Amino acid sequence: MADKQDDAPTDPQDVLRLLEDVRSRLRTAIWALHGMHQDMSSLSVDDLADLEHLLTETVEQVLAPAYDVVSQMIGTSPAGGAVTTH
Repeated sequence: MADKQDDAPTDPQDVLRLLEDVRSRLRTAIWALHGMHQDMSSLSVDDLADLEHLLTETVEQVLAPAYDVVSQMIGTSPAGGAVTTH
């Protein structure tokens, strides 16, 4: 886990780019869920698994490092926790 902190961006612009990536990924997830809401047959089990993977990856590999950096910038300790997957 120390390796992840070493790779964490320290430049505020890099953190903003990470957060923009999170926003983009969440929009993709919302779009997919909206499609499912409109037509329950539009997403398959594989699509849902892909969506779960996208959200998990977003939280663990993009949002968590950005959160850690912002926490360090403002002088608080981050509250970690892994996403539960099945």
